[in-house]
Amino acid sequence: MHRQSFGRISTVWVAIALWFACDCNGHAKEAVREYAADVVSTTAFGPQQSEQDGRDNDADLEEEEDEDEEEGEVDEEEDECDEDSCDEEVETDTTLLGDGWHQRGPLSAEYLYTGEVFNNTRGGISTQGATRYRGNFDLTLRWNTAAAHWWEGGEFFVYAQHSHGTTLTPEFVGDGQYYSNIDTGPRPQELTQLGEYWYKHSFNDERLLFKLGRQDANADFAFADLGGDFVNSSFVTLPNIPMPFWPFQTVGASSIFQYNERWKIGGGVYDSGSDQNQWWIRTADRGLFLIGQIDYAPFADVEGAMTTTLRLGAWQLTNDVYSNDEATVFDSNYGFYGTLDRLLFRESDADEQGLGVFLQFSWAPSDRNQVDRHFGGGLTYRGLLSGRDEDTCGVGCTLIDFAENLNELTGQSYENAIELFYKCRITPYAALQPDVQYIAKPYGLERDALVAGLRFEVTL
Repeated sequence: MHRQSFGRISTVWVAIALWFACDCNGHAKEAVREYAADVVSTTAFGPQQSEQDGRDNDADLEEEEDEDEEEGEVDEEEDECDEDSCDEEVETDTTLLGDGWHQRGPLSAEYLYTGEVFNNTRGGISTQGATRYRGNFDLTLRWNTAAAHWWEGGEFFVYAQHSHGTTLTPEFVGDGQYYSNIDTGPRPQELTQLGEYWYKHSFNDERLLFKLGRQDANADFAFADLGGDFVNSSFVTLPNIPMPFWPFQTVGASSIFQYNERWKIGGGVYDSGSDQNQWWIRTADRGLFLIGQIDYAPFADVEGAMTTTLRLGAWQLTNDVYSNDEATVFDSNYGFYGTLDRLLFRESDADEQGLGVFLQFSWAPSDRNQVDRHFGGGLTYRGLLSGRDEDTCGVGCTLIDFAENLNELTGQSYENAIELFYKCRITPYAALQPDVQYIAKPYGLERDALVAGLRFEVTL
């Protein structure tokens, strides 16, 4: 990105921060004064303690010590409860900066920083100096038209990102699936962009949604809910669907209709540039990417039932597409996919805690796609350890099969990645996630690799 464009985006971010700060400081000062007053009123140096001392002195003069001591114990218990409740209120903050930085009338803002450091401990391309840091900052702005007293059901959305550092994939691991889902792939690793800007309108209590603008198709289609906490990108984005996803969002239009609690149908049409930015496909011209999906939740209307969601979809690319040996040009590309999320076990005291499983499958024709089949799946558990209800752990496996004709040309066969992680919620707004991945035959050619590292997330 040109320096001039980077400067304009940086100026916008600073201006937004200052705007929120002007309102935030006033509220923060008032909150501090109120909190200080509460503390004074509940400590040994506040008015309640002085009043208690006076009652004790009167009791000595009137010889009523026993009655006053009981009253003092009750007062102390009430004071302790007040202090505990104050602590609980402070701990419920879900962001580091506080609400003043996130809501101002109809405008809401979200700030997320994700950082990670990983090391290639063995195999791959090389292990010499194979430690790298990668970070990504997300800024999301939403404007609610109903809150602005404009019209009901509307939302304007803007998303900007800044990615920095590098991953191990290009120089050390060589994996095709990208062990990190904040890897920008063929694009430069240092990336600052306005990734999304769209308008969404909902009808009939959000049963029908329309979205128009530059958007991420993967936010609405071809995903598994339980794959979201994994680090490997194939658990988030199915690896052989050439749709516009982060950070390759494009302009498009999409719609989702919730027929009833069990059934939902959706689809979208998106611009598809001549450069797909994905290594497994090569296109010759500009075209359109089309996708359709049906969601089925068989027990959604059954109270207490285990959550189950099945998604089935198909896609088509209207670009001219080269064959794997580049000797033939096809006038389109296509494929289909399916994902399944299923809660297997729920802890009795909390609906969100328990064991879940997810499965993934996607297919594309082998004559024009380097990867024709993908299989994936895993297990996740939220609240496995006692007292750690917000923590999540998981294990998953993702496999890509290289096309048979590509295997004849290059010798590439398959790549298989197994991931194990534990995501520890250290505060309501921060998490640490140790992660280990064993990658068999990176890109179908390299030595088996073992990648280990630590990711952290902070919601500012």
